[in-house]
Amino acid sequence: GIVAIAGHVGCGHCHSLNNQVQDDSPGLSVVLSLFKEATGISLKVKEFIFEDNKVVAILENGGTGYGIARRGITKHEKNMINRIVGKEVINTHTIVLEEFGRIYGQGVTETPVAVQTALANAALNSFLVNYPEKFIGTVETVPGNYGNIVGTVLDIDGIPTSVLGTVNATVGGLGPNEDLEGNSPNYSKKEIIEKLGMDKLPTIVVEAMISSGFSKGLAENTYFVRGDEEDDNPYVVEAIKNACSTLTLPIRHHLTGMKRTKDALRTNTKNVGEKIKSLGEALSKAETSEEKVNIIGEIALVVSQDCGGISFMSNELHEEIGGAGMIKKTSAVINLVVTEEYAKENPIPFLTEKELQEYVAITKETVKEIAKKVEAATNHII
Repeated sequence: GIVAIAGHVGCGHCHSLNNQVQDDSPGLSVVLSLFKEATGISLKVKEFIFEDNKVVAILENGGTGYGIARRGITKHEKNMINRIVGKEVINTHTIVLEEFGRIYGQGVTETPVAVQTALANAALNSFLVNYPEKFIGTVETVPGNYGNIVGTVLDIDGIPTSVLGTVNATVGGLGPNEDLEGNSPNYSKKEIIEKLGMDKLPTIVVEAMISSGFSKGLAENTYFVRGDEEDDNPYVVEAIKNACSTLTLPIRHHLTGMKRTKDALRTNTKNVGEKIKSLGEALSKAETSEEKVNIIGEIALVVSQDCGGISFMSNELHEEIGGAGMIKKTSAVINLVVTEEYAKENPIPFLTEKELQEYVAITKETVKEIAKKVEAATNHII
């Protein structure tokens, strides 16, 4: 391709620091939509097979994927999982929420994370199984991870476009570990990135639907484009802004959101660790049941929420590729930020067909916008 699209799902990466909550699957949803549009195959679930603490998803097209729940899968959970049969696997986070109600990473709700992993892996596997001559793929070689990574070159309005979908998933429903998100060129993903030429292509990184401090004051759910002028690609930033303008969708440019900062994640990790340490010390001295319950409740909040904002990436790698996994100079990232009102009604954001179609439309339109200045955008990388 001459332009690239990268999208991932962080299985179970729902909560983060500073009360950020997200659906971390829109990137993969966009990629699956583009792959499905190009091939026409069904992505409906045919059946699930359960093997001890493993759940295997089998799609109608023959694609398969599995997830592992560290503490096993109950009979009642199996009944919930089987209600997914017949559903189309595009929005994996939404599918899991529809049956389980909530999802947390960090080993808190292992079965929903395992199911999301099985679905996402099966969906990407579908294209390798049915079109082995058109798609290339690998599996994460990050220790403890087992997500599928699949890519191809698509024709988008006459523009050859390298498109890559990544599943970031940690065995046991733990994590999130997303050292291979975005267009991160590391471990087994490096070979795929290089085969698609994505280490040198202007790239749209499609990211999460989030509720955060960015939500304050928004009158409507709004797309945010983030790309540092020095560390990322300003031509991709401009292309995303122009695409949203053409589609009359609300867009804001967050100027400082992706600047690589030394020790940023390391400092956050230390702060969360100190918080857990402090709570642990308080618990060791607690005498009454009330004290113990309240302290344990605080520990649960930190583990189920804040820890998602520090485990998702290795500290040193974060300094190089930032929080969305972006090769320097290549890309910009797009998120959908929800309003405070939306967040009150929906404590966990989730992608609907409406937002998915918007994301897809923005992505396609951005490809066309980049193509207008592809030489300048590519030269910025080189």
